[in-house]
Amino acid sequence: MKEINTLEASLAPLRAQLREHPLYQSLNSLKDVRIFMEQHVYAVWDFMSLLKALQQQLSCVAVPWTPPKHPSLSRFINEIVLGEESDTALDGKAISHYKMYTDAMEEVGANTQKVTAFLAGIQSGGGVEKAIEETDLLPAVKDFLSFTFQTIGSQKPHLVAAAFTFGREDLIPDMFIEIVGKAAKKNEQTYPQFMYYLNRHIEIDGDEHGPLSLKMVSELCGNDPVKWAEATEVAVAALEVRIALWDAITEQIKAAV
Repeated sequence: MKEINTLEASLAPLRAQLREHPLYQSLNSLKDVRIFMEQHVYAVWDFMSLLKALQQQLSCVAVPWTPPKHPSLSRFINEIVLGEESDTALDGKAISHYKMYTDAMEEVGANTQKVTAFLAGIQSGGGVEKAIEETDLLPAVKDFLSFTFQTIGSQKPHLVAAAFTFGREDLIPDMFIEIVGKAAKKNEQTYPQFMYYLNRHIEIDGDEHGPLSLKMVSELCGNDPVKWAEATEVAVAALEVRIALWDAITEQIKAAV
């Protein structure tokens, strides 16, 4: 469909900016990785809210059940939920990728107390907007989270799908494997939880999810030019808040030298 090609073409400059971001050259040690993870963990967490919003909108989670309007998309989303929310841990038990990530953080010495307190505030009934506002987070992290939940709040599947499909990085796992591998060799220490998380991330995302995500946006926008314009606007904004987050983390790493 030409519309998805047009959308992707309009994002090319921002995607190039993200691929070539100086953050990647700033990650040179486990200390840098810790700083990165302590901020990036919020993006790992809010990804699941985008995913669950799509599951609510594209499959039936209500009782009584009714057939989904887009069964192929329902299958796609449910498969991702299975992998992201209840993957197999290193010990063979079920685990979410978020918990896998925070376990990896603890393994390399990153602080998980702030994100744990953030989620506790939400679970206690304070709500996500209040938690974002009142938690001591980097402004770029707050903006990133606020954008995610504003998009979810639109209740428009094509917008949530656009934020889900474009604005998520795919460079981190390979880069982390190299850094952690070098650190392990230097310190004669192993990081099995972290390496397992990274390899699972690569395996599950693979080559299949990207094309299916594009198909999801195409199917939800159809031949409606308004929907395509809205999806493009959200996709651009998703990349912009991601770049702003990378900018802020890069500055933190530089300041810690």
